[in-house]
Amino acid sequence: MRTLYHFQFSPFSRRTRLALAQKGLKVELKEGRSNPAFLAEARKLWALRTMPVLVEEDGRALGDSNAIVRYLDAAYPTERALWPTAPEAVRTAGEVASLVDGALNLIIDVGTRYHALRGHAEWGTVQGELVGRAQAALDALGARAAATGPRPLTGTSPDDWCAADMWLFTAIAWLDGLPARAASGQSPLAGQLIALPWSIPAPLLRWCDPFRARDDVRALD
Repeated sequence: MRTLYHFQFSPFSRRTRLALAQKGLKVELKEGRSNPAFLAEARKLWALRTMPVLVEEDGRALGDSNAIVRYLDAAYPTERALWPTAPEAVRTAGEVASLVDGALNLIIDVGTRYHALRGHAEWGTVQGELVGRAQAALDALGARAAATGPRPLTGTSPDDWCAADMWLFTAIAWLDGLPARAASGQSPLAGQLIALPWSIPAPLLRWCDPFRARDDVRALD
């Protein structure tokens, strides 16, 4: 059976799990935070040492959620497509996915990887520039969500849920859940992330609400 090494709460892992569910592909889940041995195994399989990592039934491994989800469409073309193919839908999906990844990576990098540099004299300037870019991306996504309304980004019905919707939903759900995780002590890094000057535009929260009740979303929480 194929295996997915993942982090339960990571938006990158969660969107990969949703993509596998949409394709109807069975997978054994190995959670890296609850079992350090799984994390060590995954890091040996993928040179970037990031999660998630998918191991196919033939033993070949592939990391990075973007690469994995693109691979799933190519490897399993008879199953439901994850990415759209019509030109305008491709443009929309690519824009959304790029903005989501840009915002997430900037917030995570500033709040975790660069956190030790916060005492530097230039920290305020650097933080303002990077988090400002993340907020601009969130604001652009908020404007698109406001224009789209409570439906998938590239379709007209709930059944048109595609990878871009997974990208956006999992990112906003994760960002929205950070204060509770910080308050519970569940994630020490969550406090560092919410201390940064970013916020979720209200249209994005409204856009997410209908998708929280999806069967695949609830099953993978």
